[in-house]
Amino acid sequence: MKKALGALAVTGVGAAVAVVARRDYESGVPIRKKFPVLYWGRWLGYELGPLLRQYIIAGDEDERPFTRTQRQWVKHSAEGTVNVLGFGSQYSIDIPGAVAFTPKTFTNPVDDLEQAVGSGVRRIIGGRGGVMPVAMPHPLYVSAMSYGSLSSHAIEALNRGAAAAGIWHNTGEGGVSPYHLAGGAGMIAQMGTAKFGLRNADGSLNDEKLAELGARENVKMIEIKLSQGAKPGKGGILPGAKVTPTIAEIRGVPVGQDVMSPARHREFDDVAGLFDFIDHVRSVAQVPVGIKTAIGTPVEIEAIAKAMSEEPERGPDFITVDGGEGGTGAAPHVLMSHAGLPLRQALVVVTDALMRWNVRDDVTLFASGKLVEPANAALALALGADAIGTARGFMLALGCIQSLKCHLDTCPTGIATQDENRQKVLDVDAAAERVERYATTLLNELMVLSRACGHDDPSQLSPDDALVMVDVGHWVPARRAARVDLQQV
Repeated sequence: MKKALGALAVTGVGAAVAVVARRDYESGVPIRKKFPVLYWGRWLGYELGPLLRQYIIAGDEDERPFTRTQRQWVKHSAEGTVNVLGFGSQYSIDIPGAVAFTPKTFTNPVDDLEQAVGSGVRRIIGGRGGVMPVAMPHPLYVSAMSYGSLSSHAIEALNRGAAAAGIWHNTGEGGVSPYHLAGGAGMIAQMGTAKFGLRNADGSLNDEKLAELGARENVKMIEIKLSQGAKPGKGGILPGAKVTPTIAEIRGVPVGQDVMSPARHREFDDVAGLFDFIDHVRSVAQVPVGIKTAIGTPVEIEAIAKAMSEEPERGPDFITVDGGEGGTGAAPHVLMSHAGLPLRQALVVVTDALMRWNVRDDVTLFASGKLVEPANAALALALGADAIGTARGFMLALGCIQSLKCHLDTCPTGIATQDENRQKVLDVDAAAERVERYATTLLNELMVLSRACGHDDPSQLSPDDALVMVDVGHWVPARRAARVDLQQV
């Protein structure tokens, strides 16, 4: 009997191998035809390779887009565990691109750190067009992430955690969902090219819905997204499979149909048209209005700055500069990796233009793009930003493990997915607490660094407080290191 079963098993395995070999040979894939059956050993290594490299092979500073050191700092900060170092830093301070802040000795900062956190960190935004300005309490906010790209559990946890930390939450271009209202955090409502949540059936702007949005108590400002660093000049695609009844209702689109966002806004095609559109949105919504953009050349920002100089009562109340290193749920490789200036250079281009036209003090400047830890965030502030936003930092705080599957709807942590079973693993209460702790820790360490540089709060950081290595042993001021040789207008 045993021999018969053994023979049957061998025959079954042999038949299975023969079937696989035949399919491999007929597949049309050269490597499968050349090495039938053996090919699947290579496939297994290919699929498991990223996992093995991440946890076994890669060094603490090797991974991208965020190193293990960066992710561990966020993790420990979010969990409230020890996030200080012992023995010595693993950061390579002797390679081009390294950043060193310049501590001061003969200063007299406030001694009580806990009492003074955020004491001088306020941003007054707006005032144009007869609209009341708003005060931003901290130089940190949750950067734009839409419901649809992120799960309902993730959005709710972000909003509740932001409210607990006293910071604002950017809704992303997917519209305001019930999950954005769960915690009562102040919101920056983003308006993308498709006008999700604010659109008529033909995709045009619906003023009645816009007025309703502006009347919401928690909506502090509206951000018109012109472009973003991860995919400048390209609209998004939301597959029909992700367009659930809830998402369809929030965005104002048909259930189950692919939704294409235009690459650009239909309402304008030049600076004058942009200013007209900003005026219209501001007058209807009655809140400050700004723009978000990736930077290519100085031409466009120069034109905006010039127009603001000529018409002081018009133009954006704030400008969000999104670096080319910014992330997104899904984007073509060529845009994700090779389009748009990196944030450091983009900030210098924008601040140079605003200062040349004497309008820097008339507009609030936000920055986003890989600002997950204190040093990069502080450098953005030193280079001219008034506040910084981070998206992936808060995703890591929620529990993201950088599996790089945001575009596949198979996120293992329940964050970047609409799969209900996957979402269940994300506990909203616990995740909201991690968001709060991460935000608080990041703000505290920004304060620690500011004090070391002789300031009372991060709003006082300047380009004189940071150096960047441009060549081995050659350090230059951060602003000089970030300048780009582009033809000016």
